Amino acid sequence: MNAQTAILKKDITPEGGDYEVVRRAIEKISLDYRDQPSLEILAEEVGETPTGLQKLFTRWAGLSPKAFLQAVTLDHARK
Repeated sequence: MNAQTAILKKDITPEGGDYEVVRRAIEKISLDYRDQPSLEILAEEVGETPTGLQKLFTRWAGLSPKAFLQAVTLDHARK
């Protein structure tokens, strides 16, 4: 296992702290999509800085928190 694999495994597995931060952000977005929470509100909720959450979420999920919020909102609008 190389260093990058070790870092990713630690950070994005259920045992990693990053996993919990992203999980909580996804939960907040999914529950509060009608309120359109800002990055600042999400970051405060999960105990991160806005910049830190933006980078972490994007690295983990492959899209920004805002893009994820837009996708969740659109999905609910289609129902």
